[in-house]
Amino acid sequence: MYLPSFRHLIEIEAMKTQNQNDLAAIATEEKRISDLELLREKRRQNIAALDEEVKAMKLIEKQLEVESLEAKHKRTKEQLDTLNSEKDIKAMEHQLEVMGAELSQKEETYFSLLERSEAIAEEKKEAEEFLQGSANTIEDIKKEVEIERQKFNKQIENRNLRILSLEEQCLPALLKFYKEIEKKFAGKKAVAYLIDKKCSACFVQVDSMFKTALEEGRAMETCPNCGRFLIPETAKIYS
Repeated sequence: MYLPSFRHLIEIEAMKTQNQNDLAAIATEEKRISDLELLREKRRQNIAALDEEVKAMKLIEKQLEVESLEAKHKRTKEQLDTLNSEKDIKAMEHQLEVMGAELSQKEETYFSLLERSEAIAEEKKEAEEFLQGSANTIEDIKKEVEIERQKFNKQIENRNLRILSLEEQCLPALLKFYKEIEKKFAGKKAVAYLIDKKCSACFVQVDSMFKTALEEGRAMETCPNCGRFLIPETAKIYS
């Protein structure tokens, strides 16, 4: 009685599995795009952060400070040659020493920041080159993905039509029973085979009367353990 419907369910389940595989393939293809877009966004953020870092360095101001102090140090040194008083000379020499230490510190800071700014410029250049190159790459990938998406969607559409046709050929009571069980499993496989008195999903064993009724197509049963719709393995070769 139920054997033809069991056979239809086998084909339905197989096509639903293929649909899930195709949907996963579409998701994988779309992830190629999202991964690259995420990488591009990180590069843009990195460029913005580098620009802010350079701005915070205030290199021009630091350079002017160094040049101003150098000029002041030079003028002070020139004034030293005009002094005659030993006291004034010592005071000026101390002043030059203090100015020299300050100048040395400012130069060290400036050149350190200058070196960092050169490294930033190189890093920014690489990021900009990546953005430029990936702009074309992502467009090519989108075209490839769209072709794949259309192909998979067409396959899924055709299978869904076949599934509807097979469902119409199933006994209404069996189809309703199957649909109710399918809801409980929420996307997971709701069907299992009875193989050698065991559920193929959880391997619980049933008695001989249960097995015989199922194989002869006289009963609709669920696994007493996992609750899946049980189909006799013999239904695979039913014709």
